[in-house]
Amino acid sequence: MKNKYSLLWLSFFVISVASANDTVIKLNNVGLNPDMQHQPDSVALDNEYVRVMRNSTAFELPETVGFGTRLIVALDKVKIHSSRGKITMKRGEVVVFKAGESYSLSAGEFFEVVFKTNHPPIKGPEEWLEPLKNAIVYEDEQFRVFEERLAPGDTREMHSHAERVVIRLNPARLTDPRFNPDGTTKGSLQVPNTVRFAQPVVHVVKNISEVPLFNIVIEFKYPH
Repeated sequence: MKNKYSLLWLSFFVISVASANDTVIKLNNVGLNPDMQHQPDSVALDNEYVRVMRNSTAFELPETVGFGTRLIVALDKVKIHSSRGKITMKRGEVVVFKAGESYSLSAGEFFEVVFKTNHPPIKGPEEWLEPLKNAIVYEDEQFRVFEERLAPGDTREMHSHAERVVIRLNPARLTDPRFNPDGTTKGSLQVPNTVRFAQPVVHVVKNISEVPLFNIVIEFKYPH
């Protein structure tokens, strides 16, 4: 009799755990808490403005409380099934998803960049000088996306940036030549397939490496 009651208690416990897990899955499916279904190491960047996921999507649903526009930045060949249809991307390409659109990724390496809807006011530089030699691939009232490119040995003259997300694709080494007028090759090496949130700046950039600069920059707009 004791064994019988033990088996009944064990069966009840297993059913209770399964029901609890099913409830968590249902909550995630309505987009209430994307943190519950992803490991911390899949979050590449998280601050007051954006959350960036690496090779993981937490915001595929049409609506997620507290979050808005989403971008997928491909690090290699990526396949997306979306409410728009099938999309195939290659390294360095960007797709923007607005509220009401859904998607899922079946293959490839990528970043998922998601804007927070209640972020603080956007900070801009002291003066605005449009950066040249870049290619804008998307723009709306909130932000713009551009390919930041610079050939080996080339210089981008004085220009400005607002707050932005920078996704590095090539291992270029960059410097501001104003700080090494003697021609020394000091500079910072960009690590490919990494992301950072950059503060407003007015600067000059020179590519002192043997490879071209190639970044994807998602830059917030601000009044100027």
